[in-house]
Amino acid sequence: MSKVDILKIAKEAQDAKNLNPNIVNGTIGMFLDDNHEFIIHDVIDAYHNLNLNETFKYGPTDGGETFKKNVIDWVFGSKVKDIQKHFDISVIASPGGSGALSLIFNSYGNINDVVLVPDIRWRYDYFINSANKETISFKLFDENNFNIKDLKEKIGVYASKQETLLIVINDPCHNPTGYQLSNHEWDELIDILNMYDENQIKLIYDIAYMDFNPEGLIHSREKFIKLTKLKRHVEPLIAFSASKSFAIYGVRLGALIALHQLKEQALFFKNVVIEDALGKWSTAPSVGIGIFNEIIKNKDKYLTSLERFTHILSQRGNIFIEEANEVGLKIYPYKGGFFVLIKHENPIEVFEKLKQNNIYLVPMDEGLRLALCSIPTNEIKGLATRIFHIIK
Repeated sequence: MSKVDILKIAKEAQDAKNLNPNIVNGTIGMFLDDNHEFIIHDVIDAYHNLNLNETFKYGPTDGGETFKKNVIDWVFGSKVKDIQKHFDISVIASPGGSGALSLIFNSYGNINDVVLVPDIRWRYDYFINSANKETISFKLFDENNFNIKDLKEKIGVYASKQETLLIVINDPCHNPTGYQLSNHEWDELIDILNMYDENQIKLIYDIAYMDFNPEGLIHSREKFIKLTKLKRHVEPLIAFSASKSFAIYGVRLGALIALHQLKEQALFFKNVVIEDALGKWSTAPSVGIGIFNEIIKNKDKYLTSLERFTHILSQRGNIFIEEANEVGLKIYPYKGGFFVLIKHENPIEVFEKLKQNNIYLVPMDEGLRLALCSIPTNEIKGLATRIFHIIK
């Protein structure tokens, strides 16, 4: 994947929009409502309720017992008891979901090991390279479905070469396509991972956009039951992004949740992963942990807000996808979430052409990423048609 500076492009787009309100800024992965605002009142209320005497103190590296309990309850929801019956759970706070991923790639596996990632992906490469590991891609799609065949072939090749195998799955609402694995595809994935019981497999489960699943929060949590079917050699390592789920992007808060089936897995987490966090950032920001813990006190209220945000995203997605199909704008399979990916063989060239026509998207190797999350609904209408004719 080309190393595109998304934040730089987003800053350029925002500067352009400040001068020209007709600019369409589809660059950055932050949820904006239809008034161009991303302020969420539940979050502001939680912030104002913080005890500043506690907020400005150093916090524990793992985030504290209240934080860990709240993370487990939030992430697993109605399935928490099923998960607790099957796994020994470890949690550590991190600066965003990115911090959780950094811990995983640095702590697990060996130097020069390969990490299996989808060919269409978010920028995992930065973290993998920093950990002195190698990125190997498997094909994400076979037509309009998850390419389980190519993943199986790649696992077969590298399972014979290294003892520990790291595999990244970003689901649901995959960044940058918005794809979501079906129950059947998850079952196939579990079966394949269970086959390689001579290896230690780390399933890196990136759930950054789980809370924006258009099929609902309950449906998202049902997928966790699939993990209970994994054999003991497979350890799920879940990267949770509170920054995304609670729209506190700049605060940087996430968590690494490890589901252990063996005592040595839990000991490794305690002795290695926490040491790595101490060597990186010492503690995650206390202000983010405080906001998160405050929101959880009134969780049902925030869940109502989250459902509203997800409904708005679904509306935008439906409008764009329907129009794209009508005019013939080619996109990758989209199920929901922040992003949709437009297919094109010359994304940089098209990126420049779109800019000239007041549309800012993010060029990637496989096309152009459009952030539905940051474009008000009224600007989505007619956008697919405009893009199609500019490209054509």
